[in-house]
Amino acid sequence: MAAIQATVLQSLLFKDGRIPLNRFGEPTSIERSTALAIALAKIFWRCGEYKTAVVVMPSGKSQFQGSSNKYKYDDYTETLMINHFKTYEDLQSFVLQNIRQFECDGTGGAILCVYSAILSRYIDLVKSDMDEPTGKLMGAHGYCTQDLVNLLLTGKAVSNVFNDVMELESGDGSPPMVLKGISGRSDVGLLSLFEHYKSCQVGTFYKTPKFPIWVVCSESHFSVLFSINKDLVNDWKAEKRFDLYYYDGLARQQEVIKLSICTTDRSYKPPTGEEELVPPIDHCIRTKWTDAQVDWNGTEPLL
Repeated sequence: MAAIQATVLQSLLFKDGRIPLNRFGEPTSIERSTALAIALAKIFWRCGEYKTAVVVMPSGKSQFQGSSNKYKYDDYTETLMINHFKTYEDLQSFVLQNIRQFECDGTGGAILCVYSAILSRYIDLVKSDMDEPTGKLMGAHGYCTQDLVNLLLTGKAVSNVFNDVMELESGDGSPPMVLKGISGRSDVGLLSLFEHYKSCQVGTFYKTPKFPIWVVCSESHFSVLFSINKDLVNDWKAEKRFDLYYYDGLARQQEVIKLSICTTDRSYKPPTGEEELVPPIDHCIRTKWTDAQVDWNGTEPLL
């Protein structure tokens, strides 16, 4: 969901569905629906390599009968109809006409989005994107994997967050194992608490996206950090002092959380966490802006 929310923000703040920045946090219902439609269309079109896309929609009745050995009935998947698109304009128009299927509770909108992204990419390509052909898009407890997040953000279901590819020598003379990462600068970026703990390396393609919006992997789920100043990812001078907004949709957040960031105080040393609790979001921010001061502006820090 955070990947979709981040793409919605891209539309609302900087792209086709742009609204005045003085009310960016209060879009009308029509503006929200339009931005969601634009975001979904962009995600599906990107998965189809900007040439084609698929959108699945429930029909209300069974469309196929699968083998009981290979398919587990869920009374929803078997009702889906596949709609193919060859132009972005037709795709966006169709998604907008059917946007209620994606935004209303109980309609399976998240499932429709995942199926549409997979089929837009094609199943065989999704498998070949992954490091292992047996890789999964859904992990334990219904959590999405990094592969699925990457599919929604970049159009490819690669398994890693570093730049390009990495080769691991086998040591026994056999060909090296190729690990696939992000192949270019993405529209929306990603920051990870796992990097703070040195469990992974997020590459510059994700850390410096085309728009100042980041999906944040922290505390077992994903949320969003963003700036309303596009220069933040284009002009190093904008990185001296700036504001970031934080949104956690899973927590059904209602209040505005604005973080003020300072990167110029060389005397400042971030707390290590050994003597005082440090918000995980602060750690994530410092994986991009090392030793940054993070001011929560009176909001209770999320620990």
